[in-house]
Amino acid sequence: MSIPIGTKFHGVAPDVETENLGSKQANAQRNVYTFPADFNLPLAFAGTMVNVGGLVTNVGPLGGDSADFGAEKASAGDHVGFVIATVDMEVMSVGWQWASKVQIGTAAGATPKTLSFKLSVGDLGKDMTDPSNWTDYELNTLVQTDGTEFPGFIETPQNTISVNKGQAIAFTVITSQQFSNAFEEANVVLTMKQV
Repeated sequence: MSIPIGTKFHGVAPDVETENLGSKQANAQRNVYTFPADFNLPLAFAGTMVNVGGLVTNVGPLGGDSADFGAEKASAGDHVGFVIATVDMEVMSVGWQWASKVQIGTAAGATPKTLSFKLSVGDLGKDMTDPSNWTDYELNTLVQTDGTEFPGFIETPQNTISVNKGQAIAFTVITSQQFSNAFEEANVVLTMKQV
């Protein structure tokens, strides 16, 4: 059975009697909570990067491959994938996982490369393919293509990254050098909380 939106709950301290005795004293110790507004549930947005390793070719407007959240882009440079904030949110964590059956080192080619990652926040109503309309937040995690064959990570940003209602957030991977095969995929997740 699902809980309907707007359902109210009464919360009491652990030592308060839960049977409704109808007294003012007992009722004064109760708080009303509304679902889902008062529950601060995390919001997870899953996406896919389809051109990991593009720097010269297959590179997107934010300098690498930005995750698609929904429809896959027709070509790397024709648009930026992002999540639109319909409420004020903050980033809780991000996740990234190489998702191809081709090992990352094979896709990268003979010369080892380093992948870096960033989140970008921009206002709606602007040219989203113009990098100057975004504010970048570098992540700490780096992925070396001569390391783990199928790398992945979860990172909690050290600083607060706010995405206000009417803004968008993009998740981009940037390679130090062009991959030999820049058509491989990675899956991503942005975990946010409403503030």
